[in-house]
Amino acid sequence: MNVTITFANKVESYYTRADGSAALSKDVLELNADGSAAVLWSRLEFDRGGGKDGTEPRTERGFNREVLRLPPAAALGPGGSLDEFWTRAAQHCGVVEVEIDGKLVYPF
Repeated sequence: MNVTITFANKVESYYTRADGSAALSKDVLELNADGSAAVLWSRLEFDRGGGKDGTEPRTERGFNREVLRLPPAAALGPGGSLDEFWTRAAQHCGVVEVEIDGKLVYPF
């Protein structure tokens, strides 16, 4: 998943990618529990093939990264939506545009 956030004076881009041994990669962009930040995380689910003989299961690994945090007073609280988050990010952080995998999601 590629997330590009355009501000008035800079562009930030975040992406997740699987290495060549991954059977499946799950990428998620979601709000944290209090609605104050958008978090991008990836979890790789590997096929069997651990160890020299391929019989040991491989370990699943997950990574997350905060891509944008609102000021404390602007946090949405539990149950907020990404649409509302990007609107507040425009008001409080100067976000001009957000693209996810090349698709414009803000402004709507």
